[in-house]
Amino acid sequence: MRYDDVQSHLAAAGGSMDKAAVPLGMYLAWCVNVGLTGAELDESAQTAVLRVRYREITGAELLISACAGALDARWFNEQGRDFCERYYASFLDDFRAVFGDDIYEVRDDWDHYDQLAPLLTERLYGKPRRSKPWWKLWR
Repeated sequence: MRYDDVQSHLAAAGGSMDKAAVPLGMYLAWCVNVGLTGAELDESAQTAVLRVRYREITGAELLISACAGALDARWFNEQGRDFCERYYASFLDDFRAVFGDDIYEVRDDWDHYDQLAPLLTERLYGKPRRSKPWWKLWR
């Protein structure tokens, strides 16, 4: 199953593959960092995956070089596929909520990734429960 690909975004990105890859690449980088990628990607692009974890390359670069520009089910583990099937249809709406309507003008850098990652983590795990401070547990 294919969740999305750069080709689908080229026209909206003004024909720029680099710009079209940014939203998908940030999603892929986040999946790498939270352990949602599967053995096929981890083994076939081991060095590139590691370079994403070390922030030496971006998710867009990994997407283009190792995934042929496509977010396919084969790149994810079971938990990753479940999450993609449940969530990915609303990902671009969340991307717009964080960065504004022109999603193809977002710079492909780790500062922008850091703005998006907490929202994706919340979508995966849910909102954190607010607990009482330890000194108020008896109330």
